[in-house]
Amino acid sequence: MNKDIDYSFKVLEEMLTFKKYQNREEVMLVGKTMLDKVMEKDCPQEYKDIYQEAYRKLDSLNFDEMNEIIDILASNN
Repeated sequence: MNKDIDYSFKVLEEMLTFKKYQNREEVMLVGKTMLDKVMEKDCPQEYKDIYQEAYRKLDSLNFDEMNEIIDILASNN
């Protein structure tokens, strides 16, 4: 399961950096859309679990925390 957690951080990063967000609701909508798309696909349950974990992590953050992570990710590039 540790491998899933590592991948879920990568998915979380994709969710946070998908576009420039105005508020938390926009971030959550993008995250939910990504999760829903994966859940609809015929792919291994492991992938679905990774996206579910990423969405759970996303949901635990407030907008300020999301922006902090986005800033850190941007400064690493």
